[in-house]
Amino acid sequence: MTVRFAALAIVLWLVGAPAGAQAQAGARFAEQWSVGARGGVVVTDQQFNADGKAWALTIARSFGPQYAVELELSGDELDFGIDYGLKHRAIGVNHLTINREPLWDPYFLIGVGLIEFDAPPGNAVREGRDFMFNLGIGGQWELVAPERVMLRADLRLRYDRNDTGQPGQNGFGDGILSLGLTVPLGR
Repeated sequence: MTVRFAALAIVLWLVGAPAGAQAQAGARFAEQWSVGARGGVVVTDQQFNADGKAWALTIARSFGPQYAVELELSGDELDFGIDYGLKHRAIGVNHLTINREPLWDPYFLIGVGLIEFDAPPGNAVREGRDFMFNLGIGGQWELVAPERVMLRADLRLRYDRNDTGQPGQNGFGDGILSLGLTVPLGR
């Protein structure tokens, strides 16, 4: 219930957010909406192994050429190569600061959200919910001109306070590398 309420509040904020920052922006980026999907891998330790797979769905709104806010629904399943079955689901809001370049659009990302987990049978703590924080970098490249479909690559650190003593729940951070597509709406 809490996740649904948070999602509704975030969507209402995105739709009704003041657009003062877009007043000076060119028409090309002013109040542009987009949707996206990404898939990738999760690294939970210092050995840089792909410990599981991740996915994300986004809806974003740009405010001029330099800023965007996105609502992100994401999940992952960590199997550690042994079919472990630790699953996360998250909802978050990310702020992107974009540096528009002729060949690509690199960005810096910072975000907050709520993360839930389901542990496999046999663990003392089977489920939980906590705050999460995202910090990342990435970029977008035009696949179908003019800006109809964009390729997006994202590398981030997801920090949460889950510390249940099981693999992937050490209260530290998870590295997430993902690749996907973004489609601007109204083009």
